[in-house]
Amino acid sequence: MMNAHKQRKALIDLRHSMDILESNIELFHAGKTSMYRVVAAQLRLLLCDYYRGKDISLMPRIFKQVKLHPVRGSMTKEQDEEWKQKFGHSFYDGIIFQMPALVSFDGKGGSKVEAVFDERRKPIDLNEWLDQMLFSKEITIRQLIKSVANKESVHSDEDYDKTLITTKSIKLVDEDIHVKFIVGIGEYILKVLKNALDKQTPQSP
Repeated sequence: MMNAHKQRKALIDLRHSMDILESNIELFHAGKTSMYRVVAAQLRLLLCDYYRGKDISLMPRIFKQVKLHPVRGSMTKEQDEEWKQKFGHSFYDGIIFQMPALVSFDGKGGSKVEAVFDERRKPIDLNEWLDQMLFSKEITIRQLIKSVANKESVHSDEDYDKTLITTKSIKLVDEDIHVKFIVGIGEYILKVLKNALDKQTPQSP
């Protein structure tokens, strides 16, 4: 459990991260599309940040037993096990590419990814949520966040990794597909955090 000082700092950091997410999502939708890079950096900080092999992600430090809704159209582990027993392989083995979301169009050549996650279904643990297949078996939520953060947001590596090479080859009307999905994930996480702060008292020091 965190002491009082660490708890206060973590909550301050969380609120700042939420402010950064909200402001940059608004800027993105206003036409500043490069702001998706800032969103990715905050998602890494909140959900999958590691330092010297230790998980220092902010969200699970404050809210223990974080649970999030599964990707739209995904199978639970139990359902996939049943599929394996019936057909001899995972349901996901045959999927080359998927796009688990609704897409809206503004009539001006722009588009928006919506409802990436199915809020009607039972939430799942954070690590299971991060390891869900997003576009393919190789591109999970965790991998997408880390790739964008490490290659475009907090670092400027000389080359893209396999994840971004793949996603940059797929356009969603007016932008690389990973750009829209990073923002869609950011919108969902921001909504979850706002609800959590409204309804749930963070763990006591």
